[in-house]
Amino acid sequence: MIKQSIHIEDLCFAYDSEMVLKHLSIDIAPNTICFIMGNNGSGKTTLLKNILGLLMPQQGTIEIFGKKVIDIDKQTLSRLVSYVPQAIHLSTDFSVIDYISMGRTPYLGLSNELTDEDYLIIEKISSVLEIMEIFNLPFNKLSGGQKQVVAVARSLIQDTPVVIMDEPMSALDIGKQVEMLKMLRDLAEAGKTIILTTHNPNHALVLESNSCFLKQGEMVAFGQSSNIIQNELLHEIYGDYVSLNGGEKESSIVFNLELK
Repeated sequence: MIKQSIHIEDLCFAYDSEMVLKHLSIDIAPNTICFIMGNNGSGKTTLLKNILGLLMPQQGTIEIFGKKVIDIDKQTLSRLVSYVPQAIHLSTDFSVIDYISMGRTPYLGLSNELTDEDYLIIEKISSVLEIMEIFNLPFNKLSGGQKQVVAVARSLIQDTPVVIMDEPMSALDIGKQVEMLKMLRDLAEAGKTIILTTHNPNHALVLESNSCFLKQGEMVAFGQSSNIIQNELLHEIYGDYVSLNGGEKESSIVFNLELK
């Protein structure tokens, strides 16, 4: 029985001679949420791209459901893992409905046409994320926040057991962030494994989740978010001016969010 969705062992990755990830070993269990955090340049996005097979490590092993990523063909991988990138730039002016419909591409048959089942999945996710009213708008004309929500919709329409997101809430207002967090919680409870980056420790603290903190490509801490996110760790990663509410420092980016 496979106990981990993602198994990473002794992962090292470098751009040319610059070592960006250094001997990372992480196990991410099924049906869980794992936040990847760290300051700018710590290797967060690079880690996600290695898991996705978009980058090939110089050393180490990455497995998804017990299979090495390098041994999984692209179509099979696209049915296992979906991805929400940090920024999306389309050279073709797709409408929102055209863009999100591409999430069903890994399942299309020889006819290359969407089935009734595909349309039902598209409608269900679009309704939950409240994007049906912008179906006919050009994706490139959307606001940053709208693009993020639409990109998340496309990845959920892909209907994979693992969902990887790179800062999916960076352009969302606080209310939309809370809605996104609720959705992530519901997805994990429904059986999906969620891996995402964020610059806000609040996101990890309000959910039952794990967190992995990186600093200069090395893992500083990994474990249950409520256990490891303490002032000492926050100071090491972000500086002394970042503290938990009620901490020694007056200035704090960590505020109270409540999911109902």
